[in-house]
Amino acid sequence: MDVSGTRIEYDTVPALNAPSLSGLAEWQRPALFGRLSASVTGFQNAGWSVQGRGNVAGWTAPFGTLSPLRLELAGALGGARHSSGFDSFVARGDVRLHLRGRTIGAWIGSSLATARNSFDSASVTGLVPSAGAWAQSGSIRAMVSYLHTHVAGESYPEANLAVTLTRGPIDLTVYGGLRWSSVAGIGLDERWAGASGAFWLTPNAALVVSGGRYSADLLQGLPEGRFFSVGLRLTPRRVRPIPFAAAAPIVYSPEAARSGGIAFQVDGAHRVEIAGDWNGWVPVPMTKDGSGRWRVPSPIEPGVYRFNLRIDGEEWSVPDGVPSIDDGFGGRVGLLIVSAE
Repeated sequence: MDVSGTRIEYDTVPALNAPSLSGLAEWQRPALFGRLSASVTGFQNAGWSVQGRGNVAGWTAPFGTLSPLRLELAGALGGARHSSGFDSFVARGDVRLHLRGRTIGAWIGSSLATARNSFDSASVTGLVPSAGAWAQSGSIRAMVSYLHTHVAGESYPEANLAVTLTRGPIDLTVYGGLRWSSVAGIGLDERWAGASGAFWLTPNAALVVSGGRYSADLLQGLPEGRFFSVGLRLTPRRVRPIPFAAAAPIVYSPEAARSGGIAFQVDGAHRVEIAGDWNGWVPVPMTKDGSGRWRVPSPIEPGVYRFNLRIDGEEWSVPDGVPSIDDGFGGRVGLLIVSAE
């Protein structure tokens, strides 16, 4: 839940001050993700508006669980209504193929969307091919993407860059983008950039400051604008961003399996145990090294194994970033692969 105050500027109207209340709910399983969001905003001397959006995405492994390729099918429904009677609506379907590694990944896909607003009773349909890549190093994650929107007989190539940093009590995201138009003589049509930072006062509350310029919505006909916002966010902190693609298999060498080179990052744990196929599912305490990673203490022979971790005596779970499969009892187990050479 966010409670915030925002100053919004458009090129055609004076600046507006707008207090708002926003809510977000998310649901995640290993291969399924859902999100519902809604907000109510009051504009200074300009009425009020409500917005809502729902997203769902699922992933499959068309070439087998051990393949780094994942197929994503996703959809979204959203809309907004202003107290003046203006409203807008958008529906979108997405298909993407992801190639995911431990620290880098890429995707290619396409979206089909339809939208309308009160200014025009006819719907507008757009096709949006896209491609992108991401890389992560420690607490820094960068993502670049390219979209080529085709709508109303025109094309709008678009490039985006976003960098996210999580360090101590601070979550910071910086973004920017460019859009061109196929209309003769226009060329570079739009550019935008901004930043958003959250400073966590407690594990469940953060001060959020954001500002910058956002792009126009080509399908719903909503204009670009500038904004600055300050608010309070009330939610349990998510230490890591939600993985929007299934994790790729991690293959360890025989040397790593023999020398304690298999390790997992488990933040905030005081005791971690591991159990798997190689030891008859007998819990074995792991050892913490100088970098804060928990290492498998005993050698493991080459093979493909199922395993789970137990953190501070709680329920068994799959560590972050590790591929998982159904255990046959309604739960999940991780996959550990030790190569033969």
